[in-house]
Amino acid sequence: MRKYLVAIAAIATVAIASNSVFASVTRPKLSFIKDGGATIGWSTTGGSSPSDPYPNSSSIRIVAPAGGGASAYTYGASEALVDIRGRHLNQIDRLGFDSSGYLGNGAPRISLGTTGPSGDHTFFLSAYYCNDPIGGGWRTSDFVDSPMSPGTSTGGALGGCYVFDQNGVPYGPDGLTSAASAFPNDVVVSNPNDWFLIQDESPATLNVDRLTVEHWMWVRGGNNGAVNCSNLGCI
Repeated sequence: MRKYLVAIAAIATVAIASNSVFASVTRPKLSFIKDGGATIGWSTTGGSSPSDPYPNSSSIRIVAPAGGGASAYTYGASEALVDIRGRHLNQIDRLGFDSSGYLGNGAPRISLGTTGPSGDHTFFLSAYYCNDPIGGGWRTSDFVDSPMSPGTSTGGALGGCYVFDQNGVPYGPDGLTSAASAFPNDVVVSNPNDWFLIQDESPATLNVDRLTVEHWMWVRGGNNGAVNCSNLGCI
């Protein structure tokens, strides 16, 4: 995981220095990083989630050979549009994704960085501990129990939706809602990166669709692949 954090920190620094280039962004763009021979990108191989309401056959496909890994994230103006940074954990409205294929203890997951009175924390939101089957080999992982996203997953490995901190302590069965009870003053940090989807267990082949972070959901590549959550379909 450390190598991804270092790489993302470097990219975030470049983005801050050149933020004016992205000033006209009206839809957030996902960025990808890969290592060890892994590949990541939008593909029709593996198809689309059955819960995706927008007609397309694409999803994010990750192929990680032994020792490889990949992640997706936002930075710069795209990160600002997502609007998750600076929020308390109980103020996060949406955070989740659909996935098919590989499912390991720690990945695929969203990693979320926070800071608070007790120091910095990284929360690991693994699909293995928070998922419900939705058909065709796909499962959905809804890590937030909020009025905007009330469907917290109940089919995870511990019988609910559990997230873990960097010390391996679980919080559940209501995902980030449970973590927020333990850390009510933690806020999402913006540096080196507030959130990222990561696959760092390998070998692994998987697809991810309906990746949803606060105000936006990604369902396919290109500018129109980002859907504002004022529309239907966000997790």
